[in-house]
Amino acid sequence: MKLYAAVILSFILVLPELNVAAPRVAVVTNRYDNVEKWLQACRVPYRSIGYAELENAEVYSRFDAIFFPSGMEPPPETNINILSRGTSIQGVTLKEGHYRLDRRKLARALRSFIDGGGSAYFSGYSWDILHGAYGGFDFFHDFPYIGSAGPVELRPEGDLRCFVSSSRIPAHMGFTGWVAARSIDGADILATAGFDTPRGGAEGPMVARLRKKRGEAYFTSFYAGEIGNQVMRFLVLRVAYGRLLEWLEESAGRWDQSPGAAVVDMLLPGETSRRYSVPLERGRNTVFLGSPGGHFQADLYRGDEILASRQSWERVTVLDVRVPEGGTYGLRVFPAGNGRAIPFAVSVKHGPRLIPYFRRVILGFLFVSVIAALVLINRFMNPRKYSGRAR
Repeated sequence: MKLYAAVILSFILVLPELNVAAPRVAVVTNRYDNVEKWLQACRVPYRSIGYAELENAEVYSRFDAIFFPSGMEPPPETNINILSRGTSIQGVTLKEGHYRLDRRKLARALRSFIDGGGSAYFSGYSWDILHGAYGGFDFFHDFPYIGSAGPVELRPEGDLRCFVSSSRIPAHMGFTGWVAARSIDGADILATAGFDTPRGGAEGPMVARLRKKRGEAYFTSFYAGEIGNQVMRFLVLRVAYGRLLEWLEESAGRWDQSPGAAVVDMLLPGETSRRYSVPLERGRNTVFLGSPGGHFQADLYRGDEILASRQSWERVTVLDVRVPEGGTYGLRVFPAGNGRAIPFAVSVKHGPRLIPYFRRVILGFLFVSVIAALVLINRFMNPRKYSGRAR
């Protein structure tokens, strides 16, 4: 009995810890994607790194999240010298100090970073760096830069749809030649869209997530820098605070429930609350809300009816609810006291909560039971024999 209790306690008492330090974030210097606007708006400290540093594996070890925006590679005209006389070109040479990246070293360093638990963001023309590390990109007519300028309507799915609380996102592609993929193998597609190309209409993924071992990478073809862009808000916070969501998932995972939607967010200046659309299954569901320093109130509702509400002063607020039928429900998060401008994560799980690590406890119990049974069988099959000399 003592042995069984020790096994159970060993699973229950080992809880994940949260590192409250600010995330270590880097942004590669670029020309087209002003992702720094969102990082500044969300008060995420970051460091700029150069394109030439990307093949150095030591650089990746300094960061938790790295943004690889569109337009990182210096344009060719900045790396050449042109010798001319009047209108006659006499010669063209590379500038002194020009450096060409070793793409194999870059791919190895990037895979090691993401597989080891790092988060990465890629947009537009940086697709080839992600493809060089993991592959999977397929394009119409084998040509990536086929998207035409004009309006598109994104259809969000999964966690992105939960975040934006809408089935449609109007967008505008501001230039011709944007990266339009036909498919991305092994990726979770978070948004698709129909769009025009010089060869007619097409449809493909616009936002995608690749989960690789302990880390993940996000790619987006739509990266307009306006602060009102909810797609960029989702991506920037998800990448920058990936460790926060990982911590919350470890805490919520102790209950062995089925996974649901997850988001990372914060209340920006002028916002009084945040609203999400969360899919729930019939029966028991649980909403986990975690933050490194702030406190929040979570309200779950359908229509005008509040089904459950809770405010907690603990790092993780747990909201259990039973719903009569599956469907999409509303979740609103309010700040409590110091909850503004502080990141938080939400994870929705389906099914009842019994005891922490219930499956592991059962497996541990079965393992100990099997060992005990084998010992008893061995004693029964090989009883102790006594021998001695007769006196």
